[in-house]
Amino acid sequence: MDAKEDAQPRSFEEALDLVQSSPTLRKIKAHIDNSNLSADLKAILYDVAKISVKIGETVVALGRRVFVIASALVEKFPNLTIGTLVGLVVATVVGGTVGAIPILGATLAAILSKLIVILGVGKGFIDDLRNNAAKAEMDRVAQQFDVLGLGMARP
Repeated sequence: MDAKEDAQPRSFEEALDLVQSSPTLRKIKAHIDNSNLSADLKAILYDVAKISVKIGETVVALGRRVFVIASALVEKFPNLTIGTLVGLVVATVVGGTVGAIPILGATLAAILSKLIVILGVGKGFIDDLRNNAAKAEMDRVAQQFDVLGLGMARP
């Protein structure tokens, strides 16, 4: 991310500039089309990217900004993303199965589904923390050897 992506807007105009600086729909569509996602998911993502709102006389391309933020989060936290998706799938299966039990099934399904999603998110988050910590440590060690100028520790 560049400095503009890290900037925190302090006024409406700065926030509007940040949102409007998102990639064009053409670039987003090319990015989506080059991914390994299913055609249905590609269509949904493109529909999200096309969302815009009108504030006063200004049309704000909100969907493009949401797409950029979501893409950055997926790249930065891949295990969290996978953990969340697995948790949601397992929760749906367990919820449907347990929910079919008479009397307490619906209540039990609701509780179990939420717990499973929380476990998936937690596991993914912990894995991302471990991976980033390990990567940061390896980068620190590589920089220590790189200072020597031997050229062996370049990533």
